[in-house]
Amino acid sequence: MMLFALGLVLVASGALYLWKPAMFRRGLWMKTSIAIRSTSEEGYLKYMRGLGVLYIVIGLGLMAYGIYYWDDYGLDALF
Repeated sequence: MMLFALGLVLVASGALYLWKPAMFRRGLWMKTSIAIRSTSEEGYLKYMRGLGVLYIVIGLGLMAYGIYYWDDYGLDALF
């Protein structure tokens, strides 16, 4: 169940990165993030979209594995 929840969080954050890739390109993040400082606006947007796709793929894998693991051992193994 924990893997499924983690996968769900990764899919949600990946979808957010695809939907609004420039959400961290302001304020404190602008001064501290190496990716923001070292790339152009277009390069940063490509980087964030790629990261979003990666999060979604990893999240779906974790969700699939979590469902498989959960079905193998049942609900009794969780508690």
